[in-house]
Amino acid sequence: MSKILMINGSPNELGCTDTALQEIAGELQKQADSEILWLGKKPMQDCIACFKCQ
Repeated sequence: MSKILMINGSPNELGCTDTALQEIAGELQKQADSEILWLGKKPMQDCIACFKCQ
């Protein structure tokens, strides 16, 4: 079974984006596992091509 990661990039943890992702997760539950990751208000840096992800 596949797993799907949904990323909530909104600074509001329980806002409209979360509501939409919860709806999608409910539909996906029939076919795949899913997880919602809230990035919160943490600062995100751009890719600097360090290749640590590989």
